[in-house]
Amino acid sequence: MTLSDEQIKDFRELGFVNIGPIFNQGDTESIQSEYDRLVTMDSQTLGNDDEGRFPYRAMLNFRSEKLKAITQDKNLLDGMVQLLGTDVRFWWDQGINKSPGAGSYIDWHQDNGYANGVTPEYVTCWLALDDSSPENGGLYVIPESHKAGPRDHEWRGVHAVVSEQFVEAEKAQPLNAKAGDMLLFSSYLLHQTVGNTSKDKQRRAWVMQYCRGDHANETTGEVYDNRPWVVKGGEYVENPWSERVFDLRGDRP
Repeated sequence: MTLSDEQIKDFRELGFVNIGPIFNQGDTESIQSEYDRLVTMDSQTLGNDDEGRFPYRAMLNFRSEKLKAITQDKNLLDGMVQLLGTDVRFWWDQGINKSPGAGSYIDWHQDNGYANGVTPEYVTCWLALDDSSPENGGLYVIPESHKAGPRDHEWRGVHAVVSEQFVEAEKAQPLNAKAGDMLLFSSYLLHQTVGNTSKDKQRRAWVMQYCRGDHANETTGEVYDNRPWVVKGGEYVENPWSERVFDLRGDRP
């Protein structure tokens, strides 16, 4: 995947871009199959009982060799090099399925908001496994909101959110996608997902994130050398490795 100048401009200026499908049909079907095996109501859920819960699971690449291979796909990493430079680490991944009738929102936030302290900007790759729109729990974004940098977040249950008084919600727009589309957006972009009001439309999404090789916490000084190298010195890393072991139970973005 080589991003066009226009796509890079949209990412830099708007904070997001839909680059369309980047995986072939066979790979997409394999991703969907592994996703459905791992992201279930029996694993972990988000939301609440009153509005409707929905399946969630972190770090699918730890649980599936097929999905791990996708996170190292050179077609995808080409674009990450264009946006992040010649040294790239894999940051995090998660599967979220806004299942039919799950009315719970994930309120306005930046992906960086889940870290303790201030972390630099990284890239979120949001792979739509179903058509996504406001009807079935799709994304809303606030264009150019990433330019303001990291915002203060507060915890509401398990979600880090930006207080409504600091969100220019009137500027929000839906970020629709077709099944197979890849959305790229800045980790500083304000976004939310709404409830799935449909009766029969899933909204499965697999989120993969990548950061610069020298990614470090500006508040604590922690260097995130527990994230695996996927590109180093402009060369693809055949067997990703990290200086420290990533602890799925203790480490989080």
